[in-house]
Amino acid sequence: MKYEIKAIAMLMTLSGVSAFAPNTFSSRVSTNLFADADVVTGPKGKAARTKEEDLALTLAIIMGHDARSVTVTEEQFVAQKTEEAAIVDLDPIDVSIPYDANAMIAYEASDKSVSFDEFKPTYLAETVAYIKSKQPVDVSIPYDAN
Repeated sequence: MKYEIKAIAMLMTLSGVSAFAPNTFSSRVSTNLFADADVVTGPKGKAARTKEEDLALTLAIIMGHDARSVTVTEEQFVAQKTEEAAIVDLDPIDVSIPYDANAMIAYEASDKSVSFDEFKPTYLAETVAYIKSKQPVDVSIPYDAN
């Protein structure tokens, strides 16, 4: 049993090694990642020789990509911006929560036999008593006890 587990572990390890092995079919398949792109190089297809030339060539590549990847026309862009500007802001909505919201909710759920002003102190006292009942009791003895 011990050797079977080791054999299974060895097979699993070997199957994971294939991810790090070179692909034997890569020499047969020729893929050109830049087949559709207009790759810009230096004079006679050579790399740039100066920093400025490299920046200019890089900018040409970026601008060429930007020209190919535009999804809206200039007219559509202007129309979208004018639509956004035409949207009128509505009155602001108050999303604040009242300080006594918990008491108000409890009052709405009650039978409303008393007014809210009479209900609130009773509700708060009962809530405080309930929370205190859930706190652990301190049974420790103080150090200065005799």
